[in-house]
Amino acid sequence: MSGRGQRTVGNPTLIINLVKIAQDITVLSRNDSDMAILRHHNRGSETMASLQRSQSDISSPRSQLLFAMGSAGFNLMERLIVLYVPFYFLPPAEYGVPNLVPEHRFLGVATVLGMALVLGRIIDAFADPIIAALSDRSDSPVGRRKVFLYYSTLPLALCGALIFFPPFPGQTSTWNGVWLGIILAFFYIAYTGYVNPYLALISDLGHTEELRLKLSLRVAILGMIATLAVTAGIPEFVSWLGSSRGMELRTSYQLSVTIFAVSAALLLYIATLGFREKALPKHLHTEERGTWASLRDTFSNITFRTYVLGEMLLQFALNLMTMGLLYYIVVIFRRPQSFMTVLAGAMAALAAGVFPFVGRAALRFGKRNLFIVGLGVMIICSLTLFLLSFNMDGFMHYLGVMTLAFMGVPLAIFSILISPAIAQMARRHTIKTGISKEAMFFAARAIPVKFVIAAAGATFSYLLAAFGKDIARPLGVQLSLLVIALSSLASLLVFSRLPDDRVDG
Repeated sequence: MSGRGQRTVGNPTLIINLVKIAQDITVLSRNDSDMAILRHHNRGSETMASLQRSQSDISSPRSQLLFAMGSAGFNLMERLIVLYVPFYFLPPAEYGVPNLVPEHRFLGVATVLGMALVLGRIIDAFADPIIAALSDRSDSPVGRRKVFLYYSTLPLALCGALIFFPPFPGQTSTWNGVWLGIILAFFYIAYTGYVNPYLALISDLGHTEELRLKLSLRVAILGMIATLAVTAGIPEFVSWLGSSRGMELRTSYQLSVTIFAVSAALLLYIATLGFREKALPKHLHTEERGTWASLRDTFSNITFRTYVLGEMLLQFALNLMTMGLLYYIVVIFRRPQSFMTVLAGAMAALAAGVFPFVGRAALRFGKRNLFIVGLGVMIICSLTLFLLSFNMDGFMHYLGVMTLAFMGVPLAIFSILISPAIAQMARRHTIKTGISKEAMFFAARAIPVKFVIAAAGATFSYLLAAFGKDIARPLGVQLSLLVIALSSLASLLVFSRLPDDRVDG
């Protein structure tokens, strides 16, 4: 298959919108939820005073921007894996290259690709609470979170690139699946080693609701920019290498991934060096209980448990959509992979337009209701695309492009609200108890979510193997859209059971 997608050109309006986000978000500083807790807990007053005295230099816009570069780095690597691993190992037949792993199913449902994806995520899930507990208890002079960031960056970038260099690159082999499963496991351990302490720093460094939201907003913006770069940049670069340099498809992917992995490592190191982590205030103390006791205590909050269940279903839908994007373009829209540039640009433009309003809407209507709105948009868009996928000719094609672009709206909502929701719960726990265990809150949320992401990978692989992944047999790709809609609906029902304005604890 050949052809080039349109190139998206930088739009100054997009840049202006992103600059205005920081101004719009300041209205959220009027949230006095922390002080409401302190009025009922004398111990909390002392704790908050200690936290305020330990405020770090992350409050400057420059330091916040440098910190947010970490989000760009790990989102580059994570999106490389989720977007391109299924496509790289099981490409549509139209590309004329052999599958790297067998398509046959074991026990009627399991595939080699699916098992490799599941293995990586399961090991990742078990690593999460261990890394969280080590981070919460760390007394490293470098910084209890920062030391993990230093040591995780290089293996994260290296393993992410090695995934695309299987031992038998030109043939179908189960050993390629074994390679994928093993390297994915190491990749996700390194990924957790960076991301869990990094996200805990949003609570550690963000001593006010305003500062936490500013940090989360910048983290979301740079994360989305990185996602856009991977989504649009890789197909464009691969197409250019193939058409202009005559490079074979998989060799083009290997070169592209290596360049992006080096860029991600630089961003991660810049973020790590860009802030100063102060010691824990003397009044606070770290979690002294064991890893699993601390984990059980974190899940004792019923609102937290409800929120996690809702996000599990949400992440299942989001990861199915991410893995399916290239297949939707090639199989459903019947366009070259470089057309990803057009769709990614349209989604990013809509997301950027929504960003300035998310903070004010959350303040006025509550986080829970914004999650429900975002899920409602996902349900409508995925169902519409499923129905349109059976006839993408003429006007239906353009309607399909617009529908997929509207997925940028829920992506903007979720990317801003998820991290501050967890950070606020961790913060309130610290204020009430005097025990600082921010990383464990993110781990408690991540463990079930990662099992669900593994299930999404296995489900997607099964749909492709059982029902087809090519233009001649597109049903597996089409059915993934229906599953996205059903999972989003289930998530919406769970979020609707949360108390109003209580998603953040």
